[in-house]
Amino acid sequence: PKAFADYAVHCRDHGFAGFKIHGWHDGDTRRETANLLGVRAAVGDDWPLMIDPASQLRTWLDALTVGHACDDAKYVWYEDPYRDTGGAVEGHKRLRERLRTPLLVCEHVRGLEAKAAFILAGGGDIIHADPEYDMGITGAMKIAHFAQSLGIDVQYHACGPAHRAVMAATP
Repeated sequence: PKAFADYAVHCRDHGFAGFKIHGWHDGDTRRETANLLGVRAAVGDDWPLMIDPASQLRTWLDALTVGHACDDAKYVWYEDPYRDTGGAVEGHKRLRERLRTPLLVCEHVRGLEAKAAFILAGGGDIIHADPEYDMGITGAMKIAHFAQSLGIDVQYHACGPAHRAVMAATP
């Protein structure tokens, strides 16, 4: 956790706009919580922080525990938290009911229809799109337009020429 905090401070001091944590991906809620709280303490209250457990917290209760720490530390988003691979709409809906931190979801859900169903059922606040996984630039743009129609944000996953094209074409 100290190395994460030191690196986040370094990034902040060098002009980065925010910092997203990818932890250890071993499901250790104590270490993930200590890490996200330690980074917040190191960088101060006003710098945007996000966390992505990459669907590696073991259970819904583990996700809730880390989510409460996200709330306490005022994280911008909490991404694909537990090992359901982002597909358990009802579990995510129940997390949203208990947390203030927005959930970024659907990295592992493919295509417009499945992502739309997940969001419309209440499973998340921000949606992933990826032209490599979601039927190319056209598919990613459809997801972006869907998100715009609901007034929610889209977060593009990964990077590359296609990703830059869809980013340039959306607010």
